[in-house]
Amino acid sequence: MKRTIIITSIMLLMSAGVQAQQFNFSQQQTKVWELAKARTLAVAKAMPEDKYSYTPTTGVKSFGQQMTHMANSLLSMNTRFILMKSYSRVEQNAATMSKQQIIDALTDAFDEVITTLNGMTDSELLTQGKSHGAFPLTKWQSFLFMRDHITNHRAKAVLYLRLNGITPPEYGFN
Repeated sequence: MKRTIIITSIMLLMSAGVQAQQFNFSQQQTKVWELAKARTLAVAKAMPEDKYSYTPTTGVKSFGQQMTHMANSLLSMNTRFILMKSYSRVEQNAATMSKQQIIDALTDAFDEVITTLNGMTDSELLTQGKSHGAFPLTKWQSFLFMRDHITNHRAKAVLYLRLNGITPPEYGFN
């Protein structure tokens, strides 16, 4: 009986210690964001520069504009949803930019988001950020929303590669 009480007490103390540890969302998500950055840049680099103006049909963004849209939306959402500041930059026109300028803009945007993420604690990430439409989001949810948005546009860009006979970079989550 005494042994059971001692073992139970030890297990309770150990579980209390585990519960006291922070999840550290930013540390966990930084790895995911670095991977998203690498995958997005690989897609951007796979398209030849002369195909950056390619669009599969009228009324949709060109390949280059998909890339500049991702860069701008990362900066916009990071500024408005996470930093809670106003954002007034206008999305750059991909038709006036070189492939390298677009890749640099994407790199800078990802780096800014990753820097913001790295500077946040779990308690900060649990606070309310700016609402997206009717949906109030915590700051950690905003990071997930931002990544989902990027994944959506990167998937469109992958289709543009395929429609041009270009094999896209391999996808995986590891």
